[in-house]
Amino acid sequence: MKVKKLIVFGMTMMAILVSCERHPSFSSSEEALQGCKQQLELLKQKQDASIEDLSSLTSTWLEVRDSAYSSFGRDSSLNLKSPMAVAYFMVSDSIRAEITRLAFVKPRSLREVMYFKLNTAMQRKVLEKNAIFKDAVKYYEKLDTYPLYPSLKTTLAAYGKLLSSATSFKQGDELMNFIALEDKCFRSLMKYLAQVDTETLQKLTMGTTRVFDGLYSSVGAQVDDVNDRTMLYLSMRFNRRIIQNALACKEDILSRRRLGNTQQANYRWMLIQPFMAIDDYSAAVLTEEQREQLLALSDDLPGLLERLDARKHVRDKENNLTEVLSEYFLKSYLSSIL
Repeated sequence: MKVKKLIVFGMTMMAILVSCERHPSFSSSEEALQGCKQQLELLKQKQDASIEDLSSLTSTWLEVRDSAYSSFGRDSSLNLKSPMAVAYFMVSDSIRAEITRLAFVKPRSLREVMYFKLNTAMQRKVLEKNAIFKDAVKYYEKLDTYPLYPSLKTTLAAYGKLLSSATSFKQGDELMNFIALEDKCFRSLMKYLAQVDTETLQKLTMGTTRVFDGLYSSVGAQVDDVNDRTMLYLSMRFNRRIIQNALACKEDILSRRRLGNTQQANYRWMLIQPFMAIDDYSAAVLTEEQREQLLALSDDLPGLLERLDARKHVRDKENNLTEVLSEYFLKSYLSSIL
């Protein structure tokens, strides 16, 4: 819940920047409504759409919608019961239905769903030019150069000590230093993931939650440059961890590491977590390498899920599961952005 509040906060802040830099400009509420109606007519003419076309059509609507909001906000005569507002809501609902129709006009693969997410993140183009984002990318790239701990024993000892000694962060440098130390622990843990029991993983998760819980609450409740920067670094940390986690699972499965039943269930969850947890703002702050990793993972996921259960009769079941997952992920994402 704390993560979701933070992400919603981020989406709100970035939407303001996007509306200023990218979107078409409407001079009046009437012009904005007409622009929305034009988008609806364009969508109605489409009988089919590739995932590339769907991404483009959806992105265009999100831009038009954001500009319409800005125009409506400048019109002091409008309220929720105004004929103009009612007309807009009706058009917006129809557009939502048309985009959903095109999205499910044919089955979509997991790769297509991930491509759609990555290419409808409205904030992406703004962030690519943002100096703070560029600095954050360099910061996390540097963390990859830090050496890992030499064993699971030393990893768990360092991780436990770090979490138990952590206090609330008073300054940005304290947070950055903690993330660097935590990142080394986490990457080391991923190397030995198959050897870690569920109880230990749960303890580490609870310890991490204790450290960051208050920080997520404070960032989501305030609006200033410091909080914006903190939000960005935390979101990029979140992306980094769930992707590294999924890739560690992938490597263990391909290496045929022995996994118990509980571990298999955990690995299934960790593999699909990026598809569920990465939303619009999270997708916007992904690095280029992470975007490529997620697309590759989308291709590999059906086979990885099948390998988790070596029995041949599960193949059809796993194929059906990936189809269900694709549909679920796409529905969930559409409902969050439209």
